[in-house]
Amino acid sequence: MSKPIQHHEQYSPKKSSLVSLLSFALAFVDALILYTISSFIETTLGTQYIGAAYFIAFGIHLILLLNLQGTIRKIGKIRYLLLCLGLAAAAVGILPSISDGLKGVALAVAFLAFSNTAWVALDVILEGYSKDQLSGRIRGLHLTIVSIGFLLTPYLATRILDAHGYAAVFLIVFIGYATILLMATVLFRFDNHTEQPKIRLWSALQEVSGNTDLRSIFIVSLALEFFYTIMVIYMPIHLQHLGFAWTEIGIIFTIMLLPFVFLQYPIGLLADKRYGEKELLALCLLITTAAMVGVATYSEKHLLAWGAILFMTRVGIAGIEVLRDSYFYKQIDGDDIHIIAFFRMARPVASMAGAVIAVITLSFFQLPALFIAVIVGLFLALFQVFRLKDTESEYDIANKASVTPV
Repeated sequence: MSKPIQHHEQYSPKKSSLVSLLSFALAFVDALILYTISSFIETTLGTQYIGAAYFIAFGIHLILLLNLQGTIRKIGKIRYLLLCLGLAAAAVGILPSISDGLKGVALAVAFLAFSNTAWVALDVILEGYSKDQLSGRIRGLHLTIVSIGFLLTPYLATRILDAHGYAAVFLIVFIGYATILLMATVLFRFDNHTEQPKIRLWSALQEVSGNTDLRSIFIVSLALEFFYTIMVIYMPIHLQHLGFAWTEIGIIFTIMLLPFVFLQYPIGLLADKRYGEKELLALCLLITTAAMVGVATYSEKHLLAWGAILFMTRVGIAGIEVLRDSYFYKQIDGDDIHIIAFFRMARPVASMAGAVIAVITLSFFQLPALFIAVIVGLFLALFQVFRLKDTESEYDIANKASVTPV
């Protein structure tokens, strides 16, 4: 890796814990709207064209990411986070007064763009307080805390939606974002770092494409984000089409999210200490692919069966998420900010691609065809995992050190 940039890491368990606390709160609030906003958009655009709204939302998100470092150099990391939170809060705060229509879709698109960028801003802040040698544990613990936040509210969100409609959900999310904005202002009022080097995206593209490990893990990341795009947007709609009520969907999603809480930290720890990431990544991809076959083919209205199928998809995905992050951050130096910025673009790129694929697919086929597209993406990612050079675990390093030269 080239090292033309001096990057200052300030490892701080206390600060990283505060970032995780803020992330927990944001996850708790986002889970209220994450699985319901696509249905709100569907009321205006219909199932076939929901993808168009998400394409625009993630197009805006991508533009924001392309200008991320320049903006942070001008206003600082914390102010950038506050700006994203404030704009997302403003968008969702207006939504309760608009029942539906294109104005409502436009505000939903704005909320999606700025809320997703707020998560990137939190990741930038966490990175500044992290330590590369502990990336598996730090990322695993952080993702576990975030996952607990996501786990707690899907059922609550569906109960609110059933009883009071979308306006009540949007109002509660607005209050939540306003509270998080205040929390961020108080917790990080003395930490507005602006030292961000200029990002060289063309250089990053060349380095990633020329490095087998970085290229392969980037493709794995694209497959993961493609999975999330299709499942988050279309799974609630698919379950509604099967006849499930929102309260039943809330129960199914609560079951589905359990692996994120219980598996991510242990898997990150195993990758650091014993096995490395490669074998675990392959196993998790196989588990997810097998479960997705069930998603694509099972069509009965059976709550526990769907809970079990979606639970198994997340057993694999929980592992893929933490192992992807752990492997990536072990491949780069703290200097390689342009590589990190490029890597973050996997989400908007995959989401935009997923939106286009969804619109085209639904023009000719029924909803389950989208889940087959996800299976194809996971298979492509699995082939890339086999090309990865595995990292050395603490166990491997200790064994090497204990070998006595002849």
